[in-house]
Amino acid sequence: MRQERTVKAGVILLAAFPLITGVLALVAPSVFYEQIGRYGPENLHYVGDSGAFIAAFGAVLAVTVWRPSWRVPLLSLGAAWYALHALNHLFDTGEARSQARGIADCAALAMGAALHAGLARMQARS
Repeated sequence: MRQERTVKAGVILLAAFPLITGVLALVAPSVFYEQIGRYGPENLHYVGDSGAFIAAFGAVLAVTVWRPSWRVPLLSLGAAWYALHALNHLFDTGEARSQARGIADCAALAMGAALHAGLARMQARS
């Protein structure tokens, strides 16, 4: 029972981040670009498209609070997505506002991958 509460709480936290940032990228792509995704030249249409996917992932991950059978596949997808995203940021750390910001973004994404994978593992064991 305690493990179920831990997984649910983790899912809620992990779902909130892409849901909020995805909606921001979708409805205010210039704000998202300036504050979060300032890598390479500005392309607000692409930022909005990415936001649509990111928000959809966050929303569907949130649904797993009530649909536990969806958790392992979606958390595994999140782990793969965040890991590949971190790898992409590793190659582009010099494109960030600063080298420190590029490294921090890469580390945060790698941590997101680890959290998704850890929760998927916890859910699979229960």
